Amino acid sequence: MGTEYRLDELARQADVASTTVRLYQAKGLLASPRLEGRTGWYDDSHLARLRLIGRLQDEGHSLAGIADLLEQWEKGRSLDAVIGIEAELDALMGEAHAIVLDPADLLANFPPDSLSIEAMQRAAALGLVVPTDDGQLRVADRRFLETGSTLAGLGVPTDVILDEWQNLVAHTDDIAERFITIFETYLAPENWQDGLDTDLARDLATALAHLQATARQVLVAALDSSVARIGRDRLGELIER
Repeated sequence: MGTEYRLDELARQADVASTTVRLYQAKGLLASPRLEGRTGWYDDSHLARLRLIGRLQDEGHSLAGIADLLEQWEKGRSLDAVIGIEAELDALMGEAHAIVLDPADLLANFPPDSLSIEAMQRAAALGLVVPTDDGQLRVADRRFLETGSTLAGLGVPTDVILDEWQNLVAHTDDIAERFITIFETYLAPENWQDGLDTDLARDLATALAHLQATARQVLVAALDSSVARIGRDRLGELIER
């Protein structure tokens, strides 16, 4: 038997509130636990489903939309296959970087008065910060919080930080599309979308994970080179003046 969790432990592992787990069960997004007396026991399949739901929410899907996606996904597949594919997708996406904070804790990371109501609304619209069902705030990636608070601490206005994030995503989406095209053209087998099972999902996840790691190295190297080159040119212009 694999690892089993009580409700609170499952919620902690998935970085959600216990009330959120109950909500997903009520909406049919999460299977009921195994009952032993009055104690419910959850397993890794529940954890994989919670993490997948969280990732889909981070991408802007509503709970109703996620329910429809999962329903369509499960049609024609056994439960074991669905659970296996969810686990492979979760492994592919790597470490879960989302973090849930109280509003006061989020504000404490930024200089006083740097986070206006308008800035918070815009951050929510961009999917960076999303209110949870229990009144907390889910930051899609703790690295957003770390870099955003660092820039704000250096004196960069919050609206400028959000402008630059929006511009950056447009570029990274285009870059990601190019790498995914490489994946589909050269790494994935022909007609791989038909009859996707756990073994094929594992193979594809492994291949895409390698491509993702390589893409990250290429992007960091290219960015380092560009910042050094452009920074050197700009400083050279100032020195000449």
